Amino acid sequence: MPCGGILKEALKHDAVTALILYDEPSLHGQPLDLGSIDTDQPASGQGVFWKFFDWIDKSLFEVSTDAFDTFRVSHLHVWHHCQ
Repeated sequence: MPCGGILKEALKHDAVTALILYDEPSLHGQPLDLGSIDTDQPASGQGVFWKFFDWIDKSLFEVSTDAFDTFRVSHLHVWHHCQ
């Protein structure tokens, strides 16, 4: 299974989706803990979620379409849970 397929399956779980959406680089390279996610904190634009746009824009066609489809799947997953 390609990496995009694995990520799409992982994004079906709320915890994984939250970790990707709220990922921010840390000073000491420590991993993000679900308990430490602050949804009121504005995003810096440096986390994993924002890299999807680079992957869509700057990659080969196959990588771009897979990244866009993964972004679409994760967006629909979050939107569905917000309603």
